[in-house]
Amino acid sequence: MKTIYLDEAYCCHVSAEGTVQAVETDLFDVLCGGAVSCYRLIPAGQAWTGPDGRVLSGPFVQAVVSPDAIQRQHEADEAAHLEELGALIEEIYNEDMEDIANV
Repeated sequence: MKTIYLDEAYCCHVSAEGTVQAVETDLFDVLCGGAVSCYRLIPAGQAWTGPDGRVLSGPFVQAVVSPDAIQRQHEADEAAHLEELGALIEEIYNEDMEDIANV
């Protein structure tokens, strides 16, 4: 469960800056923070009228832009970070093995 913030158009944000309301939800738990901003969330009991006059009533979730590219970049960044950590662990292991061999 995480807190997201909605602006006047019910677009989601990860920080409260410039937003209207905070909402607790588990809908975005599997997404990186940047991908959250790709969605519009209309909570139950609320409604939003789009620029075309169409009324969307909650509960409703809509992708405003495709989150795929943001999520893929986040996953690539995480994979690169894990590779760096793996290399560091291997380096420390090898140094420790050298120290043990020299005792």
